[in-house]
Amino acid sequence: MIKREYGGNSDIKEEHVEDQEWLLTYSDMITLLLAFFAMLIAVSYVDLNLWEQMKQGLRSEISKQEDVRTPLAEVKADLDSLLAVEKTQGLVDITLDRDGIKLYFSSSSFYQSGEAELLPTGQVIIDKVTQAMNELDFYKFNVDVEGHTDNVPINTPIYPSNWELSVARASGVVKYFIEEGIEAERLKASGYADTKPVVPHVDEEGRNIIENRALNRRIVVRIYYQVASN
Repeated sequence: MIKREYGGNSDIKEEHVEDQEWLLTYSDMITLLLAFFAMLIAVSYVDLNLWEQMKQGLRSEISKQEDVRTPLAEVKADLDSLLAVEKTQGLVDITLDRDGIKLYFSSSSFYQSGEAELLPTGQVIIDKVTQAMNELDFYKFNVDVEGHTDNVPINTPIYPSNWELSVARASGVVKYFIEEGIEAERLKASGYADTKPVVPHVDEEGRNIIENRALNRRIVVRIYYQVASN
């Protein structure tokens, strides 16, 4: 509002001038909204694993007391409960990260030495994994199975090397998943022989570390979101 005096007249006339600064704020808001929607339209692919982890992190920041639950977190919670005994016995380790759930199983609970036929103890474990996934049957998961061996060479008529053995072991788990009702197109088997040890096979002088062999003989099961193909 601006006040003006006219001549010697003591009367003061007031002229109201409309404040239009709000238009600047309004135009800025519209520009930001346009940029936001343009970004949404430009994004054609969403990494569901990353998105779920972002949501989980954001919710944790909003309320540290909130019990954050996501589909993968639900499955992991069920697995922690179902496999509590196996975890206590050191037969399985379960983690959840941006790549999904990873279960690390000792080969001794799945196979006899040098064999790829799934033992009853391994079947029980796979049954529990399947049960946890089926608890959320509205949400589809993919499952990758990895076979890993130690660095002790093998040469049998059936398995000429650790490559064949590791692939056969992973394939055996996949086949059992199929028998349990998991669709084949959601499964994958991979064999890595002794190329990806969790602990060194040999020491700095090239001598075998025998106590590490059992740790490197393992089955890894990864559970992750099924992403629709573009």
